[in-house]
Amino acid sequence: MLNEKNLRRVITVILIAMVIVLFSVTTDSFLSRYNILLLFKDAAYTGLIALGVCCVMVCGGVDLSAGGIVCIVGVAVARASFIPGIPGFAVLLIGLAAGLACGLINGLIVSKLHLTEFVTTLATGSVFTGLALLTTFKQHGRAVSTAITNKGFLTFGGHIDGLYLISIAWIILVIVFQILYTKTPLGTYISAVGSNPKSAQMSGISKGKMKIVTFMLSGGFAGLAASFMVAYQTASTLTLGSGMEFQAIAACVVGGVAMTGGKGDAVTAALGTIFLTLITNGLYKWGLSTGALNLLTGIIIIAVINFDTVLASVSHRRMMRKANPKEVLANE
Repeated sequence: MLNEKNLRRVITVILIAMVIVLFSVTTDSFLSRYNILLLFKDAAYTGLIALGVCCVMVCGGVDLSAGGIVCIVGVAVARASFIPGIPGFAVLLIGLAAGLACGLINGLIVSKLHLTEFVTTLATGSVFTGLALLTTFKQHGRAVSTAITNKGFLTFGGHIDGLYLISIAWIILVIVFQILYTKTPLGTYISAVGSNPKSAQMSGISKGKMKIVTFMLSGGFAGLAASFMVAYQTASTLTLGSGMEFQAIAACVVGGVAMTGGKGDAVTAALGTIFLTLITNGLYKWGLSTGALNLLTGIIIIAVINFDTVLASVSHRRMMRKANPKEVLANE
């Protein structure tokens, strides 16, 4: 019999299959090669950020600053690309480093000042966006988008036979971080802190260190996503990353990452990302507006959270029944 985690994953896969069938029947080009490659590209942008946000959520927190990190890193890599003679890969590393630095700031505030993740990242997200506005390219006092000419860096926005490099990077990182979640002590420590912080602390696991690590991972993934976005768009804009923190959180929740912490992994976040990307793509092909998309996304999130609550309750009762069937029957 499937456990709760695997059952939840199977249900998500079934939902993805149903969505694919629905839109492939009702639209002409949903399963075309061009659209499939486009789906992978769009999913990769949100998917990279969702990988990092998933780390924070599994550790029992939330990161609302991911969009702000994408915005400030976008400006940083755009400026770095104009350094004479700088290799494209070095620009990408600068984006990664900037994201890690933003994540470190979040982690230090949460762990050292003991502020809640919600308040901290809500504030720092605004700070990062403000810094992007102050440091972006300007002309006559107004922010402008300057076309990037660094060919080495722009390569990262390209594709190999239609499959974009960010899609390849996302697939590789999902595999790597799934191994990290399931096969290494770090994954165990993150889940332990998210499941029961006091027990984890008594076991010698530092809650503060895990918070710093997970926020740095979230910032690093947001920085990578921003770098690939700028390379693809050949410029950075102040709207870069706008609302992406909510898209990433939604993807995690839909995939099965627990809002209360302790449950979730890279595959979970990836499945949720794929599901929402399919929904978005299909609804646009139906000609529905962004407002309708936002409405449906909200309804899906509410339904999923309610389903997860019921599933967790049923699983708990099943475990209790196995442990002490007479007591459970008496309570019923």
